[in-house]
Amino acid sequence: MHMEKVVTGYCQTFLPPQARLVVGVSGGPDSLALLHVLARVVGPDRLVAAHLHHSLRPEADDELLFVVKTAVSWHIPIVVDKVDVHALAQANGWSIEEAARHARYRFLAETAVQEHTDFVAVAHHADDQAETVLLHLIRGSGLAGLRGMLPVSPLPGAPELTLLRPLLSISRQDIEAYGTAHRLQPVYDQSNADTTYLRNRIRHELLPLLAQYNPQIGAHLQQLAAITAADYALIEEWFRPFWQSVYVEQGEGWLALARGRWRELPLSHRRLALRWGMLALRPSQTDISFQAVELARELVERGVTGSQMDLPGGLRLRLEYERILLVHGETGDLLPFGPQLPVDEAVQLLIPGQMALGGGWWLYAREYEGDQEAISQNSDPWVAFVDVGDRDALTVRPRLSGERFQPLGMHGRHAAVKEVMINRKVAQALRPLWPIVAHEAHLVWLVGHQVDERVRVTAVTPRIVRLTCRRVAANEGFQT
Repeated sequence: MHMEKVVTGYCQTFLPPQARLVVGVSGGPDSLALLHVLARVVGPDRLVAAHLHHSLRPEADDELLFVVKTAVSWHIPIVVDKVDVHALAQANGWSIEEAARHARYRFLAETAVQEHTDFVAVAHHADDQAETVLLHLIRGSGLAGLRGMLPVSPLPGAPELTLLRPLLSISRQDIEAYGTAHRLQPVYDQSNADTTYLRNRIRHELLPLLAQYNPQIGAHLQQLAAITAADYALIEEWFRPFWQSVYVEQGEGWLALARGRWRELPLSHRRLALRWGMLALRPSQTDISFQAVELARELVERGVTGSQMDLPGGLRLRLEYERILLVHGETGDLLPFGPQLPVDEAVQLLIPGQMALGGGWWLYAREYEGDQEAISQNSDPWVAFVDVGDRDALTVRPRLSGERFQPLGMHGRHAAVKEVMINRKVAQALRPLWPIVAHEAHLVWLVGHQVDERVRVTAVTPRIVRLTCRRVAANEGFQT
């Protein structure tokens, strides 16, 4: 039979001999047919059925019992679990569909580990592929999304495991014909007809409407996925050496790219580097839209050091002086960004002179002899031009208790240093040792944030001092 022949060839290609396979089974016609055909192709002794109760519908209890009885009657071991998808969605701010997807893949990954196998199979088929491509297109996908689902891919959330889709080239009609021929009696999930879910509206409303314009729309969307997948694989191969050049390092919940080298990449590679960085941290985040990547790209290209933005999947992008830092939202506060005083006391900064701060940061003071137009156009928060009279030294110190100053642009009004730090989103852990340049009378520069009005440079300032704070990588020189 056609379906059995296709699945046999698929397993011979992608499933190592004697490898065991966890099969996701809901009890519906697709997953039941998959479990049945795999039992015939690779044998029930190499399979483990896995069923997750989503706690969404009253019928779910009966469906669990049906899957258990079916697996037992076919001599296939079965693992079951139950999860409250509603609670999971609320806890993470996900839609019900998204929460259910996360729960399923996590359950399948845990089952594979428990059963000592690296392979998981699900019943996505050709019609699912057409719906997925259209869904990604509607949401604003790039080439990665237009690939749809891949026949073989890392398991979302557990990239060390392999996700197999043996039915991806087989239509829903052929799967149902297989079920009829083998007298399978699946259960039917009534929520698949609920058009409050976007995928169901695509299946029951949009695709039938598009079929009025072209009856082959489903097949053409599947062809688009196949063509794009092949082309995208080639692009990824071309890009890999560039990724190795721009990738710096990563740790638990964070990843860093080289900002300078990233800026030298072609436009498509800059976008791809950001996408790869996001996927490296959140491999289960499959719906990274073009808009999200584009906003991130524009921030990196136009933003100043210290700029940051939120990204899909609880990620955050932050610009350091020489790095693009991607962090998970929960990890971001553990990676505070900014200079720190090496000691909790005042240190002298000569003019000209320099001093080392913590974490590779340096503070420089130089007399400035350039034109004042550059001063008025300065947008770098880590550079300040000040009028400190004829002083040959300044002081670098932490903030004083209750200290206030006159921020430039506030026309002489005072503000608390602590409040400015909070408003400028200086991480709480960094505030006690955040460097302040001052002289004996008052604060001169809250480094990286605000100059005092009383040291403002004017057209008649006889001597201008340029203060610069930079984080310098090891073995990298810095010229003011």
